[in-house]
Amino acid sequence: MRIMIIRHGDPDNVHKTLTKQGFLEAEALHDYYKNYDFFKVYSSPLERAKITADILVKGHDNQVEVMPWLKEFTHLVKVPYSSSLVQNWDFLPSYFSKNDDLVSQDYLSSEVMESGKIKDDYKMVIDSFDDILKQHGYSRDGKIYKAVNPNTNTIVFVCHFGMMSVLLSHIFNIPYTILSQYMCCPPSGVTTLVSEEREEGIVQFRMLGYGDISHLALKGYKPSFHGRFCEVFTSKDRH
Repeated sequence: MRIMIIRHGDPDNVHKTLTKQGFLEAEALHDYYKNYDFFKVYSSPLERAKITADILVKGHDNQVEVMPWLKEFTHLVKVPYSSSLVQNWDFLPSYFSKNDDLVSQDYLSSEVMESGKIKDDYKMVIDSFDDILKQHGYSRDGKIYKAVNPNTNTIVFVCHFGMMSVLLSHIFNIPYTILSQYMCCPPSGVTTLVSEEREEGIVQFRMLGYGDISHLALKGYKPSFHGRFCEVFTSKDRH
């Protein structure tokens, strides 16, 4: 089975839609995958994701199923370097690099994460995700999956950067803070994983590509800067 996790197009968060560029990105996704056979498509309930998903499946037989738990994984936490709360997956490098609690296997019980009451929501999300995978033939068993009904179907999740970091952290059995701190998926980026059943009935998922934007390259579109930070400190880009 293939799992595609797609980040929504460039967002207009003020108006709860996509920017002009975001609509172009979503249309480029549609054009790139218009002949692709999606078995099932799930979407976050937030408009930027729903719009992206609806454009993606135009001309397909698929109906997008909205899953409330796929919304952005937003939890504000307390950190010593700021008087304001910060996102649970966005820390200043000088702090993150010295805080081993945020990359340990028990990171959700760290003082920082406890300040955002994250653990229960994380469990709800990964349990919901595993319920979906079980419906499609793969049942979680410890750190691997059992191939109850092995198949080559493709299921799609259209969601958000923080959420995709959470889902990938569960699949790879690592803290989501590592993924969110060191990796960046541009808007409309496509992350693809495939099941590997090297031992009969036992499955791990392997990533074939992260944040792929080939659909934008074919159109000659420059990827959005949304989600990135300044390349050099003196630039006017987001710090």
